[in-house]
Amino acid sequence: MVEDLVDNLHALRQSDAIIGRLWVVAATRRFGLLALAGLIGVFGLGMTNVAGFYALLDWQGPVWAAAIVAMADFVLAAIVVLTSKSVKPEREIERAFDARKMAIESIRSDFGDLKAAADAFVQDIRDAKESIVEFAHDPLDSTVQKVLIPAATSIISGLRTKKDKVAASDGTDTAGQDI
Repeated sequence: MVEDLVDNLHALRQSDAIIGRLWVVAATRRFGLLALAGLIGVFGLGMTNVAGFYALLDWQGPVWAAAIVAMADFVLAAIVVLTSKSVKPEREIERAFDARKMAIESIRSDFGDLKAAADAFVQDIRDAKESIVEFAHDPLDSTVQKVLIPAATSIISGLRTKKDKVAASDGTDTAGQDI
Protein backbone atom coordinates (compact mmCIF):
# COMPACT_ATOMS: atom_id res chain seq x y z
CA MET A 1 0.00 0.00 0.00
CA VAL A 2 2.74 2.46 0.98
CA GLU A 3 4.90 1.17 -1.88
CA ASP A 4 2.08 1.95 -4.33
CA LEU A 5 1.84 5.43 -2.88
CA VAL A 6 5.57 5.98 -3.33
CA ASP A 7 5.38 4.64 -6.90
CA ASN A 8 2.48 6.97 -7.69
CA LEU A 9 4.30 9.95 -6.20
CA HIS A 10 7.31 9.04 -8.35
CA ALA A 11 5.08 8.87 -11.45
CA LEU A 12 3.60 12.26 -10.57
CA ARG A 13 7.07 13.75 -10.23
CA GLN A 14 8.13 12.30 -13.58
CA SER A 15 5.03 13.57 -15.39
CA ASP A 16 5.51 17.03 -13.88
CA ALA A 17 9.15 17.00 -15.02
CA ILE A 18 8.08 16.08 -18.57
CA ILE A 19 5.45 18.81 -18.59
CA GLY A 20 8.01 21.35 -17.38
CA ARG A 21 10.55 20.27 -19.97
CA LEU A 22 8.00 20.53 -22.78
CA TRP A 23 6.96 24.01 -21.68
CA VAL A 24 10.60 25.10 -21.55
CA VAL A 25 11.14 23.75 -25.08
CA ALA A 26 8.08 25.64 -26.32
CA ALA A 27 9.19 28.82 -24.55
CA THR A 28 12.68 28.45 -26.04
CA ARG A 29 11.23 28.06 -29.53
CA ARG A 30 9.01 31.07 -29.00
CA PHE A 31 11.96 33.10 -27.74
CA GLY A 32 14.01 32.02 -30.75
CA LEU A 33 11.30 33.15 -33.12
CA LEU A 34 10.97 36.43 -31.26
CA ALA A 35 14.72 36.93 -31.49
CA LEU A 36 14.50 36.21 -35.22
CA ALA A 37 11.72 38.76 -35.48
CA GLY A 38 13.96 41.25 -33.74
CA LEU A 39 16.82 40.56 -36.11
CA ILE A 40 14.51 40.87 -39.09
CA GLY A 41 13.29 44.13 -37.67
CA VAL A 42 16.82 45.46 -37.21
CA PHE A 43 18.27 44.34 -40.53
CA GLY A 44 15.06 45.04 -42.37
CA LEU A 45 14.89 48.43 -40.84
CA GLY A 46 18.41 49.11 -41.99
CA MET A 47 18.54 47.72 -45.51
CA THR A 48 14.93 47.97 -46.58
CA ASN A 49 14.62 51.44 -45.21
CA VAL A 50 17.55 52.64 -47.25
CA ALA A 51 16.33 50.97 -50.43
CA GLY A 52 12.72 51.94 -49.95
CA PHE A 53 13.62 55.45 -49.03
CA TYR A 54 15.59 55.95 -52.24
CA ALA A 55 12.82 54.34 -54.30
CA LEU A 56 10.11 56.55 -52.81
CA LEU A 57 12.16 59.72 -52.51
CA ASP A 58 11.35 61.08 -55.96
CA TRP A 59 7.68 60.02 -55.87
CA GLN A 60 6.58 60.96 -52.26
CA GLY A 61 9.27 63.18 -50.97
CA PRO A 62 11.78 62.47 -48.18
CA VAL A 63 9.34 62.47 -45.21
CA TRP A 64 6.66 60.22 -46.69
CA ALA A 65 9.21 57.87 -48.19
CA ALA A 66 10.76 57.27 -44.75
CA ALA A 67 7.33 56.78 -43.12
CA ILE A 68 6.16 54.22 -45.71
CA VAL A 69 9.38 52.20 -45.38
CA ALA A 70 9.15 52.18 -41.57
CA MET A 71 5.52 51.01 -41.66
CA ALA A 72 6.39 48.11 -43.97
CA ASP A 73 9.14 47.03 -41.53
CA PHE A 74 6.78 47.09 -38.58
CA VAL A 75 4.18 45.03 -40.47
CA LEU A 76 6.79 42.34 -41.22
CA ALA A 77 7.94 42.29 -37.58
CA ALA A 78 4.30 41.98 -36.41
CA ILE A 79 3.75 38.99 -38.73
CA VAL A 80 6.75 37.20 -37.19
CA VAL A 81 5.56 38.00 -33.63
CA LEU A 82 2.10 36.59 -34.41
CA THR A 83 3.71 33.46 -35.85
CA SER A 84 5.71 32.98 -32.65
CA LYS A 85 2.52 33.07 -30.57
CA SER A 86 1.10 30.10 -32.48
CA VAL A 87 3.93 27.84 -31.29
CA LYS A 88 2.49 25.39 -28.76
CA PRO A 89 4.03 22.45 -26.91
CA GLU A 90 4.07 19.19 -28.81
CA ARG A 91 1.37 16.55 -28.52
CA GLU A 92 3.49 14.84 -25.90
CA ILE A 93 2.20 17.35 -23.39
CA GLU A 94 -1.29 15.87 -23.62
CA ARG A 95 0.09 12.44 -22.78
CA ALA A 96 2.10 13.93 -19.94
CA PHE A 97 -1.04 15.61 -18.56
CA ASP A 98 -2.90 12.28 -18.83
CA ALA A 99 -0.10 10.48 -16.97
CA ARG A 100 -0.13 13.21 -14.33
CA LYS A 101 -3.91 12.90 -13.91
CA MET A 102 -3.70 9.11 -13.53
CA ALA A 103 -0.90 9.46 -10.96
CA ILE A 104 -2.95 11.94 -8.93
CA GLU A 105 -6.00 9.64 -9.02
CA SER A 106 -3.87 6.69 -7.91
CA ILE A 107 -2.37 8.75 -5.09
CA ARG A 108 -5.85 9.76 -3.94
CA SER A 109 -6.91 6.10 -4.00
CA ASP A 110 -3.80 5.04 -2.09
CA PHE A 111 -4.40 7.74 0.51
CA GLY A 112 -8.00 6.52 0.85
CA ASP A 113 -6.79 2.95 1.41
CA LEU A 114 -4.17 4.18 3.86
CA LYS A 115 -6.82 6.20 5.73
CA ALA A 116 -9.14 3.17 5.89
CA ALA A 117 -6.31 1.03 7.29
CA ALA A 118 -5.43 3.73 9.82
CA ASP A 119 -9.09 4.05 10.85
CA ALA A 120 -9.34 0.27 11.32
CA PHE A 121 -6.14 0.32 13.39
CA VAL A 122 -7.50 3.15 15.56
CA GLN A 123 -10.76 1.22 16.05
CA ASP A 124 -8.80 -1.90 17.11
CA ILE A 125 -6.90 0.21 19.63
CA ARG A 126 -10.17 1.65 20.96
CA ASP A 127 -11.65 -1.86 21.28
CA ALA A 128 -8.56 -3.09 23.11
CA LYS A 129 -8.70 -0.08 25.41
CA GLU A 130 -12.38 -0.74 26.18
CA SER A 131 -11.59 -4.39 26.95
CA ILE A 132 -8.76 -3.40 29.26
CA VAL A 133 -10.89 -0.77 31.01
CA GLU A 134 -13.74 -3.26 31.37
CA PHE A 135 -11.41 -5.91 32.79
CA ALA A 136 -9.76 -3.41 35.15
CA HIS A 137 -13.15 -2.15 36.31
CA ASP A 138 -14.68 -5.56 37.05
CA PRO A 139 -12.17 -8.38 36.46
CA LEU A 140 -14.36 -11.18 37.84
CA ASP A 141 -17.42 -10.29 35.76
CA SER A 142 -15.28 -9.84 32.68
CA THR A 143 -13.61 -13.22 33.18
CA VAL A 144 -16.95 -14.95 33.71
CA GLN A 145 -18.44 -13.39 30.56
CA LYS A 146 -15.48 -14.01 28.33
CA VAL A 147 -14.10 -17.31 29.59
CA LEU A 148 -16.37 -19.26 31.93
CA ILE A 149 -19.70 -18.78 30.12
CA PRO A 150 -18.36 -19.94 26.73
CA ALA A 151 -16.54 -22.85 28.43
CA ALA A 152 -19.69 -23.92 30.32
CA THR A 153 -21.78 -23.65 27.17
CA SER A 154 -19.29 -25.82 25.33
CA ILE A 155 -19.23 -28.45 28.09
CA ILE A 156 -23.05 -28.59 28.28
CA SER A 157 -23.44 -28.96 24.54
CA GLY A 158 -20.76 -31.68 24.58
CA LEU A 159 -22.59 -33.58 27.32
CA ARG A 160 -25.91 -33.31 25.43
CA THR A 161 -24.29 -34.66 22.30
CA LYS A 162 -22.79 -37.56 24.28
CA LYS A 163 -26.16 -38.29 25.94
CA ASP A 164 -27.86 -38.27 22.51
CA LYS A 165 -25.31 -40.75 21.16
CA VAL A 166 -25.73 -43.09 24.16
CA ALA A 167 -29.52 -42.92 23.92
CA ALA A 168 -29.42 -43.64 20.21
CA SER A 169 -27.28 -46.72 20.78
CA ASP A 170 -29.68 -48.00 23.54
CA GLY A 171 -32.74 -47.55 21.34
CA THR A 172 -34.36 -44.82 23.43
CA ASP A 173 -34.89 -41.21 22.55
CA THR A 174 -33.56 -38.33 24.67
CA ALA A 175 -36.82 -38.20 26.69
CA GLY A 176 -36.18 -41.73 27.94
CA GLN A 177 -38.95 -43.39 25.91
CA ASP A 178 -38.46 -46.52 23.83
CA ILE A 179 -38.34 -46.09 20.13
